[in-house]
Amino acid sequence: MRTATTTSKTKKMPPKVVADKPLSKASVTKVPKPVAKTRGAARKSYKFIGTMPEQSGFTPQMYALLQTISEAKKTELDPNKFTAQDLVALAVKRGFLSTCQDPLRIFRFYKDRLVSEGFLSEV
Repeated sequence: MRTATTTSKTKKMPPKVVADKPLSKASVTKVPKPVAKTRGAARKSYKFIGTMPEQSGFTPQMYALLQTISEAKKTELDPNKFTAQDLVALAVKRGFLSTCQDPLRIFRFYKDRLVSEGFLSEV
């Protein structure tokens, strides 16, 4: 015996669910601006220890920075207290350091090595 099944030609949609109350907007907390705790590497003061290395094992740019400090007059650059900006400006002015990029970037790259090997110390 065959049973007849009937199917509806229209689909019934489920009833629409309505929220009881509208969703609240997310609260936004204000993030404070970052505060610089130090003056930055360009404004830190450095001291030249007084030893000049042999050229072997040093890049020309690193040697140029040390050569600038050792040959500078006290009126141009005080070896007991100078900033990275002063050193780099004098090296470019004298022609020891010539580069296509920012000269201060050269100092930032070699700063850690110069300090760790004992040629410079932070004041």
